[in-house]
Amino acid sequence: NTSLLPAGGPSTPLPIPSLPPELHHLEMIGYYLSTILCTLTGSVFPAYKSFKALRTNDDEETQKWLKYWIVFGLFIAAQYVTDVILPWIPLYFEAKVAFTLWLQLPHFQGAGLLYVTFIEPILTDKESKIDYAIAHSGKIVKEQSSKAISSITERAGSLSSEVIKRTNRAKPAADAD
Repeated sequence: NTSLLPAGGPSTPLPIPSLPPELHHLEMIGYYLSTILCTLTGSVFPAYKSFKALRTNDDEETQKWLKYWIVFGLFIAAQYVTDVILPWIPLYFEAKVAFTLWLQLPHFQGAGLLYVTFIEPILTDKESKIDYAIAHSGKIVKEQSSKAISSITERAGSLSSEVIKRTNRAKPAADAD
């Protein structure tokens, strides 16, 4: 079976990201097992640790897990792209599982490192623009959806006018038979 979800219906499956056949011996866990392991190691254990941090009112531990969730959320979002374009790299799926462990294990504290080094400076620099976009997102969505609806309505009107014209032109020929 080489499909994830139907694209254009049940008969049009999407391919499962994987290595070319000549490199299959380098793929140890594959797409499905890596997805399960990333979910377990990346979500279940950190969720429990976050729960514990909140119950103990330990600000340092709570900050650690908030940073983790920010980094992990970006990792999850990036997977939608990387799982399509990078699975041909040997041990890609194994590296994803290792990355989720690196993010959270106390010995490495990868999430804290990535947050402080990359994410916090970028978000700090763009904070006012992000806040503006969030504050005005309702207005922006309303404007863009109004434009889209107007465009669709206009296009539908043009198409229905064209269909009516063609139908009217075809009627005399049909009546003559």
